[in-house]
Amino acid sequence: MKYTKDTPLGLSWAGLVEVRRSYDWDPGAYLAGVPASAVRGVEAPLWSETLKTSADIDYMAFPRLPGAAELGWSPAATHDWDTYKVRLAAQGPRWDALGIGYYHSPQVPWPSG
Repeated sequence: MKYTKDTPLGLSWAGLVEVRRSYDWDPGAYLAGVPASAVRGVEAPLWSETLKTSADIDYMAFPRLPGAAELGWSPAATHDWDTYKVRLAAQGPRWDALGIGYYHSPQVPWPSG
């Protein structure tokens, strides 16, 4: 899904999904009547109808993919956007070094320079 209405890639049929909205998703509370303990995993689908290159995939997957991973492997009680966005921002230089063209969300305090 698009990050914002101006994102050149992605779709918007399910709404816009900025990085914080993606991280704030609670898979354990998604289905009414199903206890969180019954959730055995998560998935992070990447709709590819508008993607043509591996650079497009990088842009749409990063930085959302690390958030989906954290939601899947850490207890919901430990999910905290304010601490997560700092940890996420610390990955920016690594992705830069690897040539990953990620979305520089204004919601994340990316290092400058």
